[in-house]
Amino acid sequence: METTAHYTRVGLFVIIFTVILIIGGLWLSVGLSGKSYNTYVVYMHESVSGLSIKAPVKYNGVEIGYVNEIDLYRKDPQKVRLLLSIQDGTPIYNGTKAILETQGLTGIAYLELKGGVVSQGLLVAKKGKKYPEIGSAPSLLFRLDSALDNLTTNIRDISSSLKDFLNPENAQAVKNTLQNFSSISDDLHRNSVKLDQIIDNAQITLKNTATASEELPSVLTSIKQSSNQLAASASKANILLSNGATAMQTVNNQLMPQIISSMTNIQDIIGNVKSVSQQMSDDPSVIIRGKVPAPAGPGE
Repeated sequence: METTAHYTRVGLFVIIFTVILIIGGLWLSVGLSGKSYNTYVVYMHESVSGLSIKAPVKYNGVEIGYVNEIDLYRKDPQKVRLLLSIQDGTPIYNGTKAILETQGLTGIAYLELKGGVVSQGLLVAKKGKKYPEIGSAPSLLFRLDSALDNLTTNIRDISSSLKDFLNPENAQAVKNTLQNFSSISDDLHRNSVKLDQIIDNAQITLKNTATASEELPSVLTSIKQSSNQLAASASKANILLSNGATAMQTVNNQLMPQIISSMTNIQDIIGNVKSVSQQMSDDPSVIIRGKVPAPAGPGE
C-alpha cells in the first residue's frame, strides 16, 4: 500500500509539473495577460535574416507587440511579408515606417516602428485588403551595404578610368610634362636673383604708390581750389561780356543814328560842292557875278 501511494504521489507531481511547464511555455510564447492584438502587414524590401517569429515589435523603443508570421511575398519574391500582432489601442498613424533593427551589431533582430503623422489619421486597411499595411524603410545595415556597394562600384569605375587614362601615350605625355616642370624649376632657380630684383622693384613701386595716394587728397584740394577760381573768373568774364553787350547796344541805339545823320549831311555838302565846282568850271564869272537868274517865263 505504501509503495502504491508513493507512486501515486510521484505521478501526480509529474502531471502537475507538466501542466505548469505547459502553462509557462504558453505564457512565455503568447502571454496570458488577456491583451487583445490587431494584425498589420509589412512588406520588407531586404533580407530579414536574424528576425524570428515572436520577435518584438517596438514603437519608438516601447514594445507594443510581436512578429506573428514571416514568409516570402508570392507575387514578388524580392519582398518578405511580415504579419505583426500589435496591442489594441496602439495609435498607428499613416506614414508610420517599419525598420529592421538589431540589439547591437550581433544582437537579436526586432522591428522598430517610427514616424507617423497624427493629422493624417489612424492607419486602416485599404479597400480590398485584409490588414492595414505599414510601410517599410531600409535598415542601417542595408543602407551601409548599399553605400559600400556604391563605393565599390565608384572605385571600380575610377580604376577603370585611370587605366584608360594611363595608356602609353598619356604616360609619355605626363612624363614630358614632369620634365617640363623640372626644367621650369631649374630656370626659376637660376633666375632667382632677377626675381628678387623684380620683387624689390615691385615693393618700391608699391611704396611710391602709397606715397602718391597719401598726397592725393592735397592734390584734389588744389584742383578743387583751382576749379573754384576758374568758376569765379568765368563769372567775371560773363559780367564783362554782359556789360560789353550793354555798351554795344547803347552805341547802336544812340550813336549810330547821329553818325548816319552826319554822313547824310556830309553827302549833301559834297553834292553842293560838286555842283558849285561844276558851275565854276562851266562859267568862271559866276564867282564875281553870281549865279544868273533864270529867264522869266511867259507872263512874268
